[in-house]
Amino acid sequence: MSIFNKQLPPVPDHVPTNLVYEFDIFSDSARGGDVHASHKALHGSAPDIFYTPHNGGHWIATRMEDVRDIMQTPELFSSHKAPFSPDVGKLGLSLPPQDMDRPDHTLYRQLLMKFLSPQRVVQLEGQVRALAVGLIEDVKPKGGCEFMSSVSVPIPVKTFMGLMHMDLNRYEEFVRWANGILASDTMLKRLLPFIRMRFYLKSLIRQRIKQPSDDPVSILLASEVNGEELSHKRVLEMCNLLFLAGLDTVTNAMTFSIKHLAENPEFQQQLRDNPDQIPAAVEELLRRYAFPNIPRRVTEDTEFKGVTMRGGDRIICSLAAANNDDRALENPHHVDLDRPKFRHMAFNGGPHNCAGATLARLELRVFLQEWLARIPPFSVKEGFKPEVRGGAVMAMESLELRW
Repeated sequence: MSIFNKQLPPVPDHVPTNLVYEFDIFSDSARGGDVHASHKALHGSAPDIFYTPHNGGHWIATRMEDVRDIMQTPELFSSHKAPFSPDVGKLGLSLPPQDMDRPDHTLYRQLLMKFLSPQRVVQLEGQVRALAVGLIEDVKPKGGCEFMSSVSVPIPVKTFMGLMHMDLNRYEEFVRWANGILASDTMLKRLLPFIRMRFYLKSLIRQRIKQPSDDPVSILLASEVNGEELSHKRVLEMCNLLFLAGLDTVTNAMTFSIKHLAENPEFQQQLRDNPDQIPAAVEELLRRYAFPNIPRRVTEDTEFKGVTMRGGDRIICSLAAANNDDRALENPHHVDLDRPKFRHMAFNGGPHNCAGATLARLELRVFLQEWLARIPPFSVKEGFKPEVRGGAVMAMESLELRW
């Protein structure tokens, strides 16, 4: 691709021409209707670590080894003040502990584990299963459905909202806000959903101050770090993270996974015949269809893997590319349950491994168990062409299924 585009900012002097490759993490990710293919293709067309002038100008890392090293070296690649794009930085959107480094990250992550620990999450299985069964039975006699609006949005979103003691009738509205903030490619598109989310979360915190419960907001309001109670501002910031992560990520994992099953009837039948393989299938599908793009900020001038970077540079790690790196595992495009155990990075890695991973795995496992037990062999609706989006959290916009 040409680097001579007058509409883009100039490439910094420390970036050599041979490491410049134009790739827009929003539009180019979505090109061709397959975000994973777009990112996997970078292995053959771009340097392992390259600089793109799009989206304010930043580096992109695509190889598993490089991404792991970046995530495990927070002193050089910081989460603090590392917005996904300049526009997101202008919003002033704080997401602790995601945008913190050690030791603060560890202290605040421990607060999240008060309600996201494996011991707490396992108590939600009955609720998740009942919700999944109800939704699946609703669509079963129809012979097909638009999967996202019928199933993959309400299962994780209503589970999260139930955990937070939120009004379940507003779940579609909340999802629009989260998508608007995470997926929009301009400041103007992000601003209104951001304002609405903040207004709602502030009102929720005021309610919990007046009437505490056993929900996460009340737990955070009653928590301390280093002997000091959390300020209401810090609780709001942590709620930003819970809101955005809770309303989008599992939906995407569920949708990519079920699309794979719909397009691969033999694999679908394998899981029907061997439901004990579903937990392994969850892990392999998470690996194959990883969708977050993770930003970091270079803390000081450095040379990393032969690439000269300057303090303040942004670098985005493509988990879709890293998890499908043929240098890290054989035939990564293939979903293989007999593959030797592989430490994937669908939930990131290092100290910032997703705090909600246990809940996500539970929701995906329970959903697949109930879906495959109740829905006959299914496929993507004939003629359906998926629309996808790039950005911080890549996703499908809809999925039509038939059975």
